Amino acid sequence: MIQALSVVGLLAAICIVASVRSATFFSWQNLVYNVLTNAAYLGIIACGMTLVMVAGGFDLSVGSTTTVCSVAAVLTLQAMAGQPVWLAIAVAVAVTTATGVMLGAVNGASVAYVGVNPFVTTLSTMLIFRGIALILTHGGQTVSVPLAFKSVVGRIYWGKVSLFGVAEYQVTIPILIFVGVFAVSLYLLHLTRFGHYVYAVGGNENASWLAGINTSLVKSATYAICGLTCALAAVIYTGMSNTAQASSYGGLELVVIASVIVGGTPLGGGGGGLFFTLIGLLLLSVIENLLPQFGVQEEYRNIVRGLIILIVVAVDVLVRGSGKKARRT
Repeated sequence: MIQALSVVGLLAAICIVASVRSATFFSWQNLVYNVLTNAAYLGIIACGMTLVMVAGGFDLSVGSTTTVCSVAAVLTLQAMAGQPVWLAIAVAVAVTTATGVMLGAVNGASVAYVGVNPFVTTLSTMLIFRGIALILTHGGQTVSVPLAFKSVVGRIYWGKVSLFGVAEYQVTIPILIFVGVFAVSLYLLHLTRFGHYVYAVGGNENASWLAGINTSLVKSATYAICGLTCALAAVIYTGMSNTAQASSYGGLELVVIASVIVGGTPLGGGGGGLFFTLIGLLLLSVIENLLPQFGVQEEYRNIVRGLIILIVVAVDVLVRGSGKKARRT
């Protein structure tokens, strides 16, 4: 909780400074079309990652999973060329989501049932899934959505919906998809028995097993859900560019994991939650939006991102440590 409060304070301070430096920072155009739309697809994957990490795991393969899903979406659309647009898109979405769930289930089975360490499992599948994408694209060639489907597919990312019928205030489709995914994930994690099991398994897996919880099923389910969120993000990515590449989304996993950790979900599991992840995601997204405006050159941006993550987590560790010492004395 202390870490989340420190992130909220840091986010508020940054926004105040940004509003002074830039008159357009709080404009609808910047906040909605730049900050929130760019954060939406990351936030969708972060919802799945939060469930995995609350249960005590993590997933390094989400970037590669998203890549395979995007390639599967485009190849399905190519195979459906000549069919009605609505049918082609429906089949492509179905194939993409099935692919994401299947890849996530592979991770879950290895971690939960075989007992392989999550780091080793997902590091391996990160490479394996990337290799599958290379094979599907014949060595890394760019695959494109058929011309007949491009305008409709493009609306998945570029489409806008007016709020309360006011044309000046529109939100993009990715934001609406994120809101839906966030709401469903929030319900699963906080208002269902499954969500209680996720926290219990992350807090103490052995005690949960002794209490009668199918810990392997719970852990594998979180990875499958994470694969599903990768598939949904892949659909948005495909709408953005109307193409898919095997080399895309490198480093995506680091940004997603950073959002969850910065928000306050511990690596060991058993704590944190989706609101914490949302806070961390907003902080990193605002910083990403401001770095170019503040004239920070590309070669220095990773340093700034890394320092902010380190400082936020270090503050939480120091406060927790001082609290434990105070209780001992």
